Amino acid sequence: MEHEQFDEALMQCIHTLRAGSDMDHAIQNLLEIIAEFHDADRAYIFEFAEDEIHMDNTYEYCKAGITPEKDMLQNLEISTIDRWLVLFEEQGEVYLNSRDGELDENSEEYRLLKMQGVESLMVAPLYSETKLIGFIGVDNPNENTYTLSLLRSVASLIVNDIQKRITLEQRVINALARIYISMYLVNIPADTQKEFNSNSDVRKYVRQTEHASEQMRTAMEHMTDAQYWGGTLAFSELTTLNERMKHCDYISHEFYSSTDKWCRANFIVVDRLENGDLNNVIYGVQLIDDEKKKELEYQAALEHALANQNEIYGELLQMQSGGVIAVEIKTNRILVINRALLDMLGIDETKKNQLTHEDFLSHFVDKKAMEKYLAVRDTLVEPYVREYEVMRGDEHVFVLCHTKLITLANGDRVSLTSVMNITENKKFEQRLLVQSRMDALTKICNRGYGEAQIEKLLKAKKNGMFLLFDVDKFKHINDTYGHSIGDEVLIQVADALKQTFEQAGVCMRLGGDEFAVYAPEITEQMQAETMIQAFFERIRNIAIPQMEGDAISVSLGAVLCAPDREHVFEKVYQRADATMYTCKKVIGNSYDFYTGRNPA
Repeated sequence: MEHEQFDEALMQCIHTLRAGSDMDHAIQNLLEIIAEFHDADRAYIFEFAEDEIHMDNTYEYCKAGITPEKDMLQNLEISTIDRWLVLFEEQGEVYLNSRDGELDENSEEYRLLKMQGVESLMVAPLYSETKLIGFIGVDNPNENTYTLSLLRSVASLIVNDIQKRITLEQRVINALARIYISMYLVNIPADTQKEFNSNSDVRKYVRQTEHASEQMRTAMEHMTDAQYWGGTLAFSELTTLNERMKHCDYISHEFYSSTDKWCRANFIVVDRLENGDLNNVIYGVQLIDDEKKKELEYQAALEHALANQNEIYGELLQMQSGGVIAVEIKTNRILVINRALLDMLGIDETKKNQLTHEDFLSHFVDKKAMEKYLAVRDTLVEPYVREYEVMRGDEHVFVLCHTKLITLANGDRVSLTSVMNITENKKFEQRLLVQSRMDALTKICNRGYGEAQIEKLLKAKKNGMFLLFDVDKFKHINDTYGHSIGDEVLIQVADALKQTFEQAGVCMRLGGDEFAVYAPEITEQMQAETMIQAFFERIRNIAIPQMEGDAISVSLGAVLCAPDREHVFEKVYQRADATMYTCKKVIGNSYDFYTGRNPA
């Protein structure tokens, strides 16, 4: 009976990992199965950091009535479990029957376990080849305590998935670290956040997933110089963000930190709800101390030059690398424009004296945004900071303008604007946005973004053909030729899908070897079959040398969404899924259309 329980639990674990398209969700379900098998208070995974000094509790399941400990168990020193490391090497596992009976009360291990209410535990190591990368365990197990077989079996199953996630996340984090000192993905409706990149100062105040707005307010209040509290807290307020970003996808705010550094906070829209309200946004903070100090130097030099009519300061201004322009409010006459700004806009310096304010403004692409600035310019009290797109010949350049209104000694009012080229930052933000929508392996839409696009088309009654398919005998391919060849098969299938449908549809990878496509305007079966056959022909032409002539084939279910009916994604998916599985009885590329008689 005990052996049957183990077999059943192990099969549940395998099915959960292989069937789940969301790896994080699958591992969470996996821990629940393990906890129930052992009747344990908690089941968890710890992963070692790249510095090989610290570790984090990355996944946790708690049964009803047990307090979660995950948020507290971050950035712990691996040396806390030195005794475990020895046991991993000598015995391959750690089994603690009694905390009070087996541990020294003065040890850090004892203190940490007592604080969590852990009396006993079972732990198995996670190895990537021969390298220890973490461990999986349960606290206070009451059943099946005679064996760690389930933990050891599951450990060998999940390492590859965890390693893939670590590689992808680390690649993103490394890229972000070049620009942002901290960055979070914030879900506005749920008021939750997920850390992309951060530091120890921020983590003092942002410790949990929920209550993002409250934590952000606390963090920014503690990390901002008191003189800048008002503007910074208003900028980072999530409850007003929908209104402020109704017509834009990016806003920024500069502030002076409590650590005497200049910073810039940014909100970047990732996606919106159907009604246009914000769904997910990225909140990032950049360290701009060097460039801000230079900008302040530029402005100070400019003000001095204008107030004193000092040619020396005017020449120093021309030598600055950042763009600067001064405009007399009463006449809109350009008083000063430096060489850096002329070069940024592609204007010949010999024509500087003939340049009018209208000529300068003509380079700005978004005329409405410029009109909005001109409408408030004459009454500015606080600095006006905005991002604009400008033309430099045929090239699009993104600039950040910081405008301040000053009154000269003679009473004339002048607008001073410093201009910074942020094109590279903008391109990086666009790449980040694309990455959040794309499946990392196949470079087509991921499930979340693909489903959202198809839902939009269905709600707009852009009816057409929905196809759902998977690769025949994909497990056999992985088992026979290895996962790298399996990945190559998925890439080649995705390429065939793109070549056939991407110009007229939404192609996405649902997870594993399952794909889907929605092709609007294809509502006739004859037209649909033509495109399916074209897709099959490309599948048949896939040749991977390492597979030694083994052919690749798929099984496909099709649903034609007629224009006289309303459709929702979930129902269309279910129909296609049921139809696809009827095709599994046919060897080779096979397909069928949902008729209403198919099982659904």
